[in-house]
Amino acid sequence: MPFTEYPPVEAAKMSSQKKLRIAIQPFDISATAISGGHHEGLMQVRQPWIWGLSDEQKKSLYGNVGNVVRYAFIDEFLKRNQRVIILGEIFSMQRPDYMITGAVKSVELNTYGQGTLEGFGSAGNYWEATVDLENVAIVRSRDNATIWQGNVTEYCKLPDSPAKLDWTIFTVLQKSLQESLALSKGVTLGSMHDAISISEATYEMGPIQKTPVEIASRLAALNVLKRIMDDQR
Repeated sequence: MPFTEYPPVEAAKMSSQKKLRIAIQPFDISATAISGGHHEGLMQVRQPWIWGLSDEQKKSLYGNVGNVVRYAFIDEFLKRNQRVIILGEIFSMQRPDYMITGAVKSVELNTYGQGTLEGFGSAGNYWEATVDLENVAIVRSRDNATIWQGNVTEYCKLPDSPAKLDWTIFTVLQKSLQESLALSKGVTLGSMHDAISISEATYEMGPIQKTPVEIASRLAALNVLKRIMDDQR
């Protein structure tokens, strides 16, 4: 898949159209399924937990994706020059033109490492996300009519995976020798634990300015906004 273009060409057109009052209920994330993982090598092998990211790194990538989805979705409406009302907060008695509700069904986030010069081929050095929204409803306030209801799925692929495998040829040699030494003592529960611990990979987490989860959520917002604009015609 090619890298995702954001903002897409049609976003500028939406920004120049009529400014509406749109009330949005932050999407329900109580049952959101979060999945994904880190991949290395030319075959893009999913890394098992012992070779994967640390708990802290996983938390930084996956720990708050539900909220990223719901608020990136809302913020995209602001970027497109719309007046946004957050349902549940105090706002003026002026009726909104439309109301939007829904839930975040699932978020899948995968990272693909850049590899090293010592034989660990690049898995592509990119990251991708798929955001699934369900039961999204757009209600026109003047007559309480549901103009559209359904599910929205958006995908985003961005370059430069933030997870970098921090291994050099010396690290590989050292770990190989340590692993052999641990197993030379005989295959016992202790020696297997030592070998697994020795083989654990180390990753660096680079700076993150935007994520594919955010961009996929913004594309979902544009999808919904287009349906509203179509209703205005």
